[in-house]
Amino acid sequence: MFKKLLCFALFAALILSAASCAPKKEGGPVTINMWMMPNSLEPLRDIRETLKPFEATHPNIKVKVTVLDWGAAWSKITTAATSNDVPDIVQLGSTWVGSISGMGALLDLSDKVTELGGPKAFVPAAWKSSGLEKSNKTTAIPWIVDARAMFYRTDVFKKLGLTAADLETWDKFKATLVKIKQAKLTIEGLEIFPLGMPGKNDWNVVHNLSPWIWGAGGDYLNQNFSSSIINSPAATDGVYFYVNLAKEGLVPPEYLELNTAQVSSNFNNGSVAIMVDGPYEVRTLTTPPAQGGASEGITARNYAVVPYPKGPKGRFTFVGGSDLAIFRQAQHKAEAFEVIKYLTTDTNAQLNYCKASGFLPAKLAIFNEPYFSVDPARKVFREAIKYGKTYPCVSYWGILEPILTRRFGILWDYVTGSEGKLDKNQIAKQLDMAKKEMEAVIQQGKK
Repeated sequence: MFKKLLCFALFAALILSAASCAPKKEGGPVTINMWMMPNSLEPLRDIRETLKPFEATHPNIKVKVTVLDWGAAWSKITTAATSNDVPDIVQLGSTWVGSISGMGALLDLSDKVTELGGPKAFVPAAWKSSGLEKSNKTTAIPWIVDARAMFYRTDVFKKLGLTAADLETWDKFKATLVKIKQAKLTIEGLEIFPLGMPGKNDWNVVHNLSPWIWGAGGDYLNQNFSSSIINSPAATDGVYFYVNLAKEGLVPPEYLELNTAQVSSNFNNGSVAIMVDGPYEVRTLTTPPAQGGASEGITARNYAVVPYPKGPKGRFTFVGGSDLAIFRQAQHKAEAFEVIKYLTTDTNAQLNYCKASGFLPAKLAIFNEPYFSVDPARKVFREAIKYGKTYPCVSYWGILEPILTRRFGILWDYVTGSEGKLDKNQIAKQLDMAKKEMEAVIQQGKK
């Protein structure tokens, strides 16, 4: 009996060995693993709906999507970048591309760019995040775009005899805020505050200050990215103008403890006359409450959107968003590129996903679609990308941004904790320290 069992076991082993050594059929189904973040209210459903037409025309390619929380994504992605345990496709915040590219973890897609229509087919500021500065390599493809503009209450403006023209420049903008504050308006039982502005507890701390720094003629790094210029007189002026709005009482003090989502909620509920937000706020104000929106509130019936006010050196808005990249160690590079090509260039894929998420398209031609070219609010964002600006795509930006967030946070502490007028020298002091800390990182990055 034992001999029979032994013979049977040996026979089974030979069969399995033969099967494993047999040639595999080519062209079989391929599963692409994709990591992405929650870009919409129903992230998994929305991306699955967007991918349906692709999978219908590519029956041998299936996309398995894993949604990562934004808070945990950076750690998970950087861990994957230093190992071989990677997905095929990864969504990267546009300001993350430099750091992950600098690790050598991403596939160079330079030879594929013409298939996507070339760099000029994309939002210019977004394309700046497609690869490391001066590397002549494309390691990420812009997918969805974020830009900022100013939302205001048309009913408040009408009561005070104000128009959009009163938000055209920094001086007019500030004068408008003062007029709203002095009016002490109450509408439907709510006192109307002039400006909703988050403080240091916001995830957008650096993004919130950037348009004002740029509008004053300042910047973070010099032209060849070899040194920090965050403490320049122009940058100091931009920071001073913005934070002084809060110091002069044009923002409720308690708002400086809120984040962007909380400030937007207060605007949607009718408590704020003006705030800055992205295109997804338009989606919120046009979506029923049952679907997570605020279309039935007083603000939804009385709002308009205008660009940032023009500063001494021009009008700017921060442009961010997300790119799609392929890990260098990915198992299915060719098929992964086909998925990225579809998501970033197909008209319906770009348009439908933007409708679901509220973000802007990365492909310029999509802005000609009626969804963006007809609606007055979305048309403002269509124009905003023309004066949009982003941060340099350098390998050490991922370290510089936390430094800036910390220093700007300390600055906000000074604004909320001190009495009397705002001392510009105190702002300059914080920016001097930010420069010193940034320089240490930049010099290390040169080695």
